[in-house]
Amino acid sequence: MEVINNLEITDTAYGGAGVGRSGDGRVIFVHNTVEGDIVNAEIYEDKKSFAKANLLNIIKPSVYRIKPECENAIHCGGCPFAHIDYEAQLNIKKRIILNQLRKYKHEIPNINIFKSSNKGYRLRATARSKEGRIGFYAQGTNKLIYADNCPAIKESLFEKMKNFACDNNLTGEIYAIENDENISLASIKSEHINIKNTLYFEGCNIDNKKYGISSMNFNTPYGAVPVTYKSFFQANRYLLNDFQKYAISLVSDHMDIVELYAGAGFFTCGLMQKGNVQACESEQISSNLGRKLGYNIKTMDSGKFLQNIKKCDTIFLDPPRDGADKKVIEAIKRIKPYEIIYVSCNPNTLARDIIRLEDSYKTYEFSMFDMYPDTYHVESVVRLIKVK
Repeated sequence: MEVINNLEITDTAYGGAGVGRSGDGRVIFVHNTVEGDIVNAEIYEDKKSFAKANLLNIIKPSVYRIKPECENAIHCGGCPFAHIDYEAQLNIKKRIILNQLRKYKHEIPNINIFKSSNKGYRLRATARSKEGRIGFYAQGTNKLIYADNCPAIKESLFEKMKNFACDNNLTGEIYAIENDENISLASIKSEHINIKNTLYFEGCNIDNKKYGISSMNFNTPYGAVPVTYKSFFQANRYLLNDFQKYAISLVSDHMDIVELYAGAGFFTCGLMQKGNVQACESEQISSNLGRKLGYNIKTMDSGKFLQNIKKCDTIFLDPPRDGADKKVIEAIKRIKPYEIIYVSCNPNTLARDIIRLEDSYKTYEFSMFDMYPDTYHVESVVRLIKVK
């Protein structure tokens, strides 16, 4: 394998790898590095214009490099920014967002940043287990790194996951989520399990066999939001309420609101206090949960849902990582709402969709929520207003 010596890391890519350039002009991506590092790296995947490399050693460390608090951080794939100073992490994420928007023709407003502690912030997590001992895969591999603790996961939740795996001699995958009242659910996919004790969780789904409760509520400033084993929910317990309140605050009062990708109603419950809300969610489990609490969420694809909308004042959308379907963007252009609130978990697709709307809409508010400290993931909330 080719070794690149004295490689200077000058940037960070979305995905977490440090970026350098070899003497022959190739872009080299190296995980566990940060801009300012000078390193030796060994290429493991070589393309015409770029290559991926493993870090061999650090010749000169960056001023942004810190010692990770977790002893597994270098090997575990869960926190790829754990070796980077926190303020530098935020600057990297902000720069990633701005780089994606470099072709946007309007001026980007100052980006507000909502920070988070990296200690015990995760209220949901997925781990692997082998013969009763849990851990996480190393970066880009199926190699299991065992963990007796995880600083990123809420301590009580991690203990439940660890003890369940141990007591039941689990080999397989365990996903678990815990609310602010320490009520928890778990979903288990086993290759081997000897079920002795499921009482660590109030509800447990083991290979599609259910024990205990099947759903629970999270209390939010605007009302309860239900979750089950399979429905999506945000992971950061420290920023959860601020995230919800801020996004809702961007919506003008007394509006006719259309909400897309509504899930089980995390934003719907707040939007209902702003005006008349019509909402849709394509995933039936989530939409059913929301309706049980009185949220007006139809089970329908967003594109089809918009076919029946002739006009509204506000469109609020929180799409998955793939962003809004092109048909959704075209429907928004047809409906011409006064404002659009776009919640995004992917800077790439957020930029793509905003640029698709730039002839009709301009960005007036932009905030970044660091929902996943020590990772490259970032949530954005943007308010767009129709260009007159």
